[in-house]
Amino acid sequence: MRFLVCLFVLIGTWASAAQAQSIDDIFGVALRRNAEQALSVYGITAVPTETASTLVLDSDAAEVNEFRAAQLGGGFALSESFPLYLEGFIGFNRYDPVLLLSEGEDTSELPLRWTTVAATGGVGWQFALTDHLSLLPLAHLSIGRIQTDTSIGAQIIANQLDLDTSFIDGGGLTVGGVGGSLSLVYNQRWENDYEADFTLRHTHLHLRPIGDDRDIVASADAITTAFWSRLRIPTGLSLFNRPIRFVTEASGSYLPGDQGRALATSWLLQGGFGGEIDFSETFVPLITTTRLVMRYTRGERLEGFSIGLAASF
Repeated sequence: MRFLVCLFVLIGTWASAAQAQSIDDIFGVALRRNAEQALSVYGITAVPTETASTLVLDSDAAEVNEFRAAQLGGGFALSESFPLYLEGFIGFNRYDPVLLLSEGEDTSELPLRWTTVAATGGVGWQFALTDHLSLLPLAHLSIGRIQTDTSIGAQIIANQLDLDTSFIDGGGLTVGGVGGSLSLVYNQRWENDYEADFTLRHTHLHLRPIGDDRDIVASADAITTAFWSRLRIPTGLSLFNRPIRFVTEASGSYLPGDQGRALATSWLLQGGFGGEIDFSETFVPLITTTRLVMRYTRGERLEGFSIGLAASF
């Protein structure tokens, strides 16, 4: 009886300590070792990108599984006389790293789906170098949440280890990040309605658990160097008596940070095409242009497709 009482006390103490740390609420040591990978996946969504869109990646590499992401956001300068630049992005992704459970020679896969929501804001100053070229430094702050599907996984572990998992309420990780970016931006529009945009941007975000999860020892660095280009070509067509332009895009990204290791690629290439409609003199309020672009993304061992819908105000 004394042994049982001591055992129950130990189990209760262990459960209370585990509940205080949300990573341990999921799979204890197993997921704690993957905390940095979870932060790396968060970095993919947190880094602002000019091609904000919905993206689906699939891979022919065994260690990389399907990845789904969406990002919405943009930026603007307050005015030409006061070029304070503000930027904001909200991102979402869904990723399944798949954990392996082994017992002797028997090995089984355990689905561990991560759902990530990230909000990243930036503030900076746009320095005009020429009439068409500007330099844009920005400081960034990011905050978000990584939530894990644990109901099935927790029950599997509970059955295998004969544990009481009533304390598990769906684990997760609250994330905060600070960093900055530096962009070189070129834009020119000609009288024949052709227009070109080019952006060279380097972004670095340092990510750590915050809030109740700040005691978890994990961190990640989301680093991206990207070149992005867009060309708008008049089509001669019109809608609502306003011109329609053909849009083509091309970009390349170098991922030396942790998000590159999470995707098992150090680079991404992207190309796309679509159309842009001028709404500046129509019944549509506030919106001046709307653009729809389909994109194809390629990495070392993965490929994906995305669709982007953008509006200018």
